Amino acid sequence: FSGYDCDSDPCQNGGFCKISDGGGYVCNCPSGTSGTNCELDVLNECDSNPCQHPDAMCQDKLGDYVCFCPAKHVGKNCEMYDHNAPAGIGQDISTALSGSRPDIKSFYAEVLEREKQSCLKKKCPMKRGNRICDEECNSYACDFDGNDCSLGINPWANCTAPTKCWAVFMDGVCNEECNTAECLFDGRDCQKSLQPCNPIYDAYCQQHYANGYCDYGCNNAEC
Repeated sequence: FSGYDCDSDPCQNGGFCKISDGGGYVCNCPSGTSGTNCELDVLNECDSNPCQHPDAMCQDKLGDYVCFCPAKHVGKNCEMYDHNAPAGIGQDISTALSGSRPDIKSFYAEVLEREKQSCLKKKCPMKRGNRICDEECNSYACDFDGNDCSLGINPWANCTAPTKCWAVFMDGVCNEECNTAECLFDGRDCQKSLQPCNPIYDAYCQQHYANGYCDYGCNNAEC
């Protein structure tokens, strides 16, 4: 021990220690922390509602947060759909795979790589965009079969409304900020004059929705 205050590494949680001009030391604390030794959590990162799925749960951590994602959703904020993904803690996949973090060999990254290899064995690149839903290729790792499967994409991906439009979708209340094509017209909550879909076509249209073909009996607002 040399006698310098910083030699004992007093700053916690990634704080940087420097010698004070008046004697002693001062900790430069990372965002979200405070205190003499950066020991205090002064910011609740969950207050900004970072988790993007309505069923996700946010847990505040010191200078950070984690989202507990429901099954079939991945990413730091549960923002990506993958029908093979189990429920669990969301991870920043793009950062992990870029090599900028030491957890590039994390469990999920390894699983994702195995999934991509499986996609090649299933010849998913050749099936992509053929207007046929190949369920074995309908995953994040397989590029969602080139969007041939309607449920393989996030329908609100281009919705930039301040409201979480998926949470108020078809709730019977018109939310004007969600009443755009990008936000799926708020589930038609703002259009009260629609009649039910013709029962002759109803079941058929549900089964053949977004299959890449135009079914004229379903090509109307009601269906």
